[in-house]
Amino acid sequence: MADSAFKEALRKAKHRLDAQGAKRFIREFESKPVGDPVKVGFIVQMPEVWHVLEPVYKIMCGDKHFEPWLIIIPAYDIKSRTFEDNVSDYFVNECVNGNVITAIRDGAWCDIDLQGFDYVFLQRPYNEYYPAHLKSGEIARQTRLCYITYATHEIIHDDEYPNDFFENVYLGFMEDDALTDMLNKRYSSGTHRRYFNVGHPAYENGLKLDKECGYSSVLWAPRWSTDPAVGVSHFSDYCKPLTGFDMGSGSLTVRPHPMMWDNFIKKGVMTEEEKAEILSDWDNAGIKTDPNKSILDTFNTTDILISDISSVVPMFFLSGKPVIYCPFDCDYTDVFRKILPGLYKAYDWDELSKALKMLLSGEDPLREERLRILNESFLKYNHSSEAIVEEIYKNSTEHKKRGLDT
Repeated sequence: MADSAFKEALRKAKHRLDAQGAKRFIREFESKPVGDPVKVGFIVQMPEVWHVLEPVYKIMCGDKHFEPWLIIIPAYDIKSRTFEDNVSDYFVNECVNGNVITAIRDGAWCDIDLQGFDYVFLQRPYNEYYPAHLKSGEIARQTRLCYITYATHEIIHDDEYPNDFFENVYLGFMEDDALTDMLNKRYSSGTHRRYFNVGHPAYENGLKLDKECGYSSVLWAPRWSTDPAVGVSHFSDYCKPLTGFDMGSGSLTVRPHPMMWDNFIKKGVMTEEEKAEILSDWDNAGIKTDPNKSILDTFNTTDILISDISSVVPMFFLSGKPVIYCPFDCDYTDVFRKILPGLYKAYDWDELSKALKMLLSGEDPLREERLRILNESFLKYNHSSEAIVEEIYKNSTEHKKRGLDT
């Protein structure tokens, strides 16, 4: 008991020191001039969430005021807690301007001059997925750390904002006023606003999705965790009945969260053998697993989405096509609350199967409600990526002026 209390006291003391250091580094960069053009690094690791940073990166590639670079790090295996020996070709092929750095080659990490960058983006706010020299605190020591939420927030929960990451963010971009205000109060700065709500690239992408609905192709997107604290997965409840469901002339594709299989096996929800059996049953039933890296490619060929609580729900909702939502009892963010009246809610298999049969027949009574919500609340998100680039450029010009004065 005493040992546990001592460890907790040490943890709190370390956090206080880290927080003080983060504030000091941020103050230092408030008076440090930037280059011309502004050199921006994008540290990328997960192709599945590239659609958030991609539009910002591509705008900068076409803007003479910016010099964007891709810094590619390898995937992290949550089961073995190790990194792969090399990076995939996905991000190499995504590079538009030839400016690319691979952070690891044949298992050896490469030196990266972070101080040579004016701003650096990280994809996700979880330091455990990054090597020591690319964790948020180390980046904040050397340059200005930027962050766009890799997935929009659906649940109001403090644990989604780990201090060891967010205290190091120089410029952060959220999608909700309440969340933005909370972060600005928690991580205040003396001279500049650190967090902004200018929409979100995921919503911008959602508004560009194919809106034609044939009420035929169905996508199931089960959540990765069974932990009620972060939103439960209904995978175990609906896997067998959906496998045996008669889709008629329709089709079913499954796109589990990228962490789902590994997390379920790690937590003992299933074994490797049970996973193999499920995949075999799907294959026999003509059910496909989604092969696309980008969920946008999948959404463009999807008519109906079945999903647990997830950031994919509001993004697909913006296509105007129907969503069957498997509810989770929680405090929703403002954005998710807005779309709830336009979702079909299934609290059990009977409700899910009835909603699915109805939509596959072409009957869609919530269609007009979805379009009303879409037109009233979401069209403002059309230029989120441009707004993020503008905020970074505005910040860079302020630093140029301060640099001349110091």
